[in-house]
Amino acid sequence: MHTLKTIPLTRIDLKDTTFLITFMPDVEPLLASLNLVGLVEPLILREKGDERYQIVCGFKRAEALRQLVIAETQAVVYHQGELNDLQALLLTIGHNLTRPLNLVEKAQTLEKLLAFGVAEKEAIDRYLPLVGLQPNARVLKQVTSLLSLERGLQEYAVGQNLSLSTSVLFLTLDQEGRHALLPFLEALRPGENRVKEIITFVREISLRDGVSVSSVLAGEKIGKILDDQDTPRPQRMEQIRRIVKEMRFPRLTAMEEKFAQYKRSLSLPPQITFHPPPFFEGEEFRMEIRFKDFSTFSEMVSKLHQIAEGENEKTDPLLELGHGR
Repeated sequence: MHTLKTIPLTRIDLKDTTFLITFMPDVEPLLASLNLVGLVEPLILREKGDERYQIVCGFKRAEALRQLVIAETQAVVYHQGELNDLQALLLTIGHNLTRPLNLVEKAQTLEKLLAFGVAEKEAIDRYLPLVGLQPNARVLKQVTSLLSLERGLQEYAVGQNLSLSTSVLFLTLDQEGRHALLPFLEALRPGENRVKEIITFVREISLRDGVSVSSVLAGEKIGKILDDQDTPRPQRMEQIRRIVKEMRFPRLTAMEEKFAQYKRSLSLPPQITFHPPPFFEGEEFRMEIRFKDFSTFSEMVSKLHQIAEGENEKTDPLLELGHGR
C-alpha cells in the first residue's frame, strides 16, 4: 500500500526520467509558490531499491526543491511491485492532462505508452484524442517522429506554437540542413507561414539544383542579413524571404519586379489598384477603382485616360508582361 512519507531529496534519483513527459517547464512560478507557502502537493515516487526513489509525478516540483536547496519533501511512495510501468505512466499522464500539452509532450507521452506495451491501435483510438490529436496512424507516426529532431528545433516548434504539419517539415531536411536552418530560426524567429515557405523553397532549390540545403542557406546575401543587427527582425525576415523566393522562382520574381517598376511609373492614385495575371501566366490584367461619388469616379477615369494617352501606341508594355514573357 502506498504511503505518505518525508523523503530526503538526496534519495530521489533526479536523473531517472522514465516517466518524464514535461518539456520546457517554467519553474519560476513554482519557485515563488514554494517560497510563499511551501509544497502544496506531494511528489509521487516509486521505490527503486537501496533506499532510492524514482519520480512518477513531480519532476518540476523536484527541480524547484533542488534549486531552493530544500533537503526533504513530502511524497506519496509506492512500494516495489505495487505499481507497474504502465500504471505509473498513466498516473503521470493523468496529472499532466490538467493543462494543455505541447507537441513534444504529446510525442513523449505516446512514445512511452507504446514502449510500455500499449498496442498501436489503442494508442491511435484512445490516446491520440486524449492529447488533442486526430486518431489515425499517420498522425501517430508524425508526432512521435518529432522526438528525432534536434533539441533546438523541438524548442523552436514549442516556443512558436507551430502546428504538427509544420513541425514535421523539419524532418524533410537532412541533419546537415536542419543544423543550417536552426541559426536562421533563432536569429529571425519566423512564424508558422514563413517557416513552411522557407523550408519548402530551400528543399525545392536543393532538389532542382542538386545542392545541399545547407549550401542554399549559407549564401553570402543571407549571411549578411543574419549578421545585420541594426535592421529590425521582421524586415530582415522579409529580405531573406525575397532572396529565397528569387532563387526558387527567378523568372517569376523578375516579372514581379518588372511589373512593380512599371506600376510605380504610372503614379496611380491610391483609389486605383492594378493587378497582373496570376503568376503572369494569363493575358488579362485587372484594375479596381474605388470612389464614393460620381465626381471622384470622373477624376479617376480622367487619370487613367491621361496614362493611356501618354503611352507609346507602338510599344505596349502590357504585352511584355503578359503570358509570362
